[in-house]
Amino acid sequence: MNIVKYWYLEESFNMMTRIGMSEMMKLCHLLVMKTYMKGTYIHDMGQPDETVYFIKKGQVKIGHRDEKGNETLRYVLGRGHIFGESRIMGDSGQGYFAKTLSETQICFIEADMMEQLLSKYPRLNNAITKISWKKVSKMERRLEDLLYKDAKTRILDFLTDHVQENGSQDEDGLLTAKNPYSHTDIAKLTSTSRQTVNNVISAHRQKGVFEYDRYNIRIKPGHV
Repeated sequence: MNIVKYWYLEESFNMMTRIGMSEMMKLCHLLVMKTYMKGTYIHDMGQPDETVYFIKKGQVKIGHRDEKGNETLRYVLGRGHIFGESRIMGDSGQGYFAKTLSETQICFIEADMMEQLLSKYPRLNNAITKISWKKVSKMERRLEDLLYKDAKTRILDFLTDHVQENGSQDEDGLLTAKNPYSHTDIAKLTSTSRQTVNNVISAHRQKGVFEYDRYNIRIKPGHV
């Protein structure tokens, strides 16, 4: 099992070049690997961040829930991202939920153990900080999109980014990824309306360069 974790950390996070063999194997020994079904709450509102999660496969939506139970999405994380690191970064991390959008495979470690590793291995501390900044960059890009891009561009860029990050090229030459999003999800994540999402997807489906259904998203590279 440790060798599986090793290859996962190296492939998804490029850990070996960042921290070296000793730190890498120590981390692999402490990580637990688990698969979560779609719709599972991994972390919920009000819970302190006591665990750090490394996403191996799938997508996790991060958001918050108001007093009436209405959920608002902040962003979606996929392979190569982490969450739950708020505590080791000096925050309580109680103001969000993390819910799987698809079957998701995750490696995780208790925050106490991670803090001990970080204090012992400075290079690991630097690596985790850099990975955490990927999430910050994702949020910053979303804010920039709201300021500088129109609704159509935001929707197309969001879907293209998802396919490029999580998909692969199929036998027809299309970039294909599993689709964890409803039109409502896409609307919330791009600050548009459900009708606008439907119109943009329909228009590009008719052009033959974009395919979208409840199971998959397919895009012709360079045509969207």
